[in-house]
Amino acid sequence: MTSMTAPAQETQMLPRILVYLGSFSIATAYGLFLILPLHVKALGGNEEVVGRILFAGAFGTLLSVGLTTRLVTIWKPYLVLAAGALCYAAGSGLFAFSSTLSALDLVGGFLLGVGWALAFTISPIMLSNLVTDANRAVLFSVLSAFNALGLGIAPLTAQRLIAAGVPHSRIFLIAVILSVLSAALFYAAGRSLARIVVPRQEAAAEGELAALLHILRSPAIYPLIMVFLGACVLSSMFNFQTTYALVQGLDYSIFYGFYTAAVIAGRFLVSGMVSRREPMTMTIVLLTLMVLSMLSFAVTGANVPLYAASAALFGLSYGLVYPLIQAQAVNASPEALRPRTLVYFSMAYFIGFFGFPLIGGRIIVTSGYQVLLVALLVLAGLELAVAVWRSVAARSRPAEAPAPGKAD
Repeated sequence: MTSMTAPAQETQMLPRILVYLGSFSIATAYGLFLILPLHVKALGGNEEVVGRILFAGAFGTLLSVGLTTRLVTIWKPYLVLAAGALCYAAGSGLFAFSSTLSALDLVGGFLLGVGWALAFTISPIMLSNLVTDANRAVLFSVLSAFNALGLGIAPLTAQRLIAAGVPHSRIFLIAVILSVLSAALFYAAGRSLARIVVPRQEAAAEGELAALLHILRSPAIYPLIMVFLGACVLSSMFNFQTTYALVQGLDYSIFYGFYTAAVIAGRFLVSGMVSRREPMTMTIVLLTLMVLSMLSFAVTGANVPLYAASAALFGLSYGLVYPLIQAQAVNASPEALRPRTLVYFSMAYFIGFFGFPLIGGRIIVTSGYQVLLVALLVLAGLELAVAVWRSVAARSRPAEAPAPGKAD
């Protein structure tokens, strides 16, 4: 699965690019929904309502991610990706054509969760079959960079549109169009290859539970825990940033702009160097920087330069550590279980990303944003603690350390 000749790599360049562009399109569509708290407040709701909508998305993500391995054996991955993008378009449409808060918002949140989860989960699976162990971390970083670029420029664009008097519903309609475009790009990516091979999963005969237990007993358990904790932090920083900035008297475009610039710069300029270093050590270094960024946010107040610096440090640290952890999860797994590992990796991410805002929104409504920032600092510290524990455990049992990590 991991060996490629030069001609093979050349034929896989086009589908890689199409996967990147498809991911960018749906990430931009997702980024437009970062104004959801503003939309909900304009309709008379609060952060707790936003948390409930995102929590509905958690059920959509768990359902779709849980069915991913079955879906990609029934249909080709690119068809599932295209279907996911169309689900996102349907969910966006419900918000685009709704002018009041209602139960339909929960349905819309559910569909957004389904669509984003399928796109986010299966695009790395497609890409994993177009790369080698040696370049997986770097090319995963490129994919993540396209996702980050879409997520970052979308709220900046939305802010300009809102300032120009464009209603939220029209902005959500743009998300519909981008999602349909994403579906077309994913479909084209699949059709550009004679076939995209999804490796046969030798453990399938043991059953899904046996495969999950196998993964949880492997060193891949540590990246799964870390991505969950990191997703809790990222989700709160992204989904509540617009209203947080409003309360602090800040411009939320500063956060998204500096965060995105740091992510892109880090992944394109630094990720190659990071991937050549010892993975566990680099993970600890980057997570330490992320903890420092959260500590900086906790004391920022209305200080604009510190707000910008905190966003940049958060973007640099999280942007580099996420693909590094993702590559470690794959390389620490048996080859036959790697597609499943990516699925469970995404599931852990989505549980945190869509589930924690329910708690975060409640914290904001009852205790305020400062308490939420302290909670996020604790979560970032826990992620760092897991990374340190993993490194210590691996060094105390060298025979069990994940040798494939060298490929990073």
